[in-house]
Amino acid sequence: QDGKDELEYVLVELVEKREEEFVKFFNTAGGITIRRHALELIPGIGKKHLKELLNQRDEKFFESFTDISTRCPFLSNPAKVLTERILQEMNNQADMKIFVRK
Repeated sequence: QDGKDELEYVLVELVEKREEEFVKFFNTAGGITIRRHALELIPGIGKKHLKELLNQRDEKFFESFTDISTRCPFLSNPAKVLTERILQEMNNQADMKIFVRK
């Protein structure tokens, strides 16, 4: 268990260091299929939150993780939910990979 905890800690750090790239993902992500948006693959983002996120993005692109969490309070810690998604992809628990290469 210690290794997994350490991995999550290191991943959060990496995501925070590459904040600009991940914020760009929030600003540019689009539809994957007719019914599914790439942002819906992030834990905690369903149809309702997706709509709010896209409305905020349409008004003005996000500038930082803080900007995202301020304008979209349901995403209080973007680095953590992105880390959750990356861990799901690394553990082959995701049907589609957007951050982890095979």
